[in-house]
Amino acid sequence: MRTPLPFSSLLLAASLASGACDDDGGPRPPAADDAAIDDPADPDDPADDPADDEAEVPPRAVDEPITPDQARYYLARVAPVIAGRSLTYDEYQRVLDEGEAAIEPMIRGWVAEPGFVQAIRYLVQEQLHASGERDGIDYELPGNLAAQIAREGLPWSTILTADYCVSATGEQIECDTGAPYAAGVLTTRAYLISNKGRFNLTRAKLMLETFACRVYPMETSVQPRLDKPVLIPMFRAENEEEQTVDEAKGGFGNGVGCYTCHSQFGAHAQLFVKFDEDGLWRAEATGQQNPYDELGRSFDGLYTSHMFDPFAAAEEASKVFGQDVADLREAGDVITDSELFPACTVKNLVAHAFDLQAGASEDISEELVAAVASRVTAQSSDPTIADYVVEAFTDPQVIDAVVASLESE
Repeated sequence: MRTPLPFSSLLLAASLASGACDDDGGPRPPAADDAAIDDPADPDDPADDPADDEAEVPPRAVDEPITPDQARYYLARVAPVIAGRSLTYDEYQRVLDEGEAAIEPMIRGWVAEPGFVQAIRYLVQEQLHASGERDGIDYELPGNLAAQIAREGLPWSTILTADYCVSATGEQIECDTGAPYAAGVLTTRAYLISNKGRFNLTRAKLMLETFACRVYPMETSVQPRLDKPVLIPMFRAENEEEQTVDEAKGGFGNGVGCYTCHSQFGAHAQLFVKFDEDGLWRAEATGQQNPYDELGRSFDGLYTSHMFDPFAAAEEASKVFGQDVADLREAGDVITDSELFPACTVKNLVAHAFDLQAGASEDISEELVAAVASRVTAQSSDPTIADYVVEAFTDPQVIDAVVASLESE
């Protein structure tokens, strides 16, 4: 017996987790109201007309199997984000004949199509704010890697652990930062330039939110805090009396309460200390504040470290999720080995498909995400993106929640 869930089981809240920090370490503003979910099917195709869906498909009752029209409605919603297209006439007929039984085999077929490769490319480009080419820099490198991973059925963890980049023709090439290592999309100039900023906060924040679905501050069981003496003085402060830096008193980030976020932020930002504003790796980086520039900027286009000790400030070594890492390459291994990575992958896919907030938002049920991620990793210790997609979009709770949304349309 099936008990359909209301769409609110996916869409739980429009606001991000309370107390989250923005790129400057300050409180994150509330998220905007969720946009209406548009049916991306071809409006000129009667078989895929959303208006027909709304007018003709009644919401099903509790314990009633979904109808062929409801199955068609669901598949029409997910086809563009999986296969990059609308339902074909043959698929439309198949759903009418088979009903809900057609959902899984059709989705399994879609992840073998070329459109799936491009859909995953687009997902990653959107997440990382990187595509195209500007000023001689190839912003397609993150998308190229994502496409290769999807096309060749590589583990999705490769997105952070690949020791190479991928050209427009699909060939493995050296990445473009000049770093003596590679860490998937993180060591592309596309990612680093698109997300540059003082203290390397934006680079660290996007890495965490995209691949672990957390923001600062997070549970200390996930990321233990750095001890106060490790940090530069402004980031040690927890109250007005402890804040000794004038710029912080004047409104930078949390102002007087920097330690709450930056005791975790600092560990991840340190991984980027040798990458300058042009996304190039600089061995000579010191991480020291330039006294003649704005707070958070070091010398020659580099960014300031959180670390007080000058030797530690100049090194990429840090801690990620409680583990020592030498650089971004090792950080990628730790993140993808974490239980947060598969859960976040599921959450990102569902959010992308239904125009919900991803990352650390509360828009999607954590119980749903955990259940799907658990099934995926039970089948493979290092799943492909196709594994995640099939499991997420054939999940009965996801199907029921989307079908139940008809009632409010």
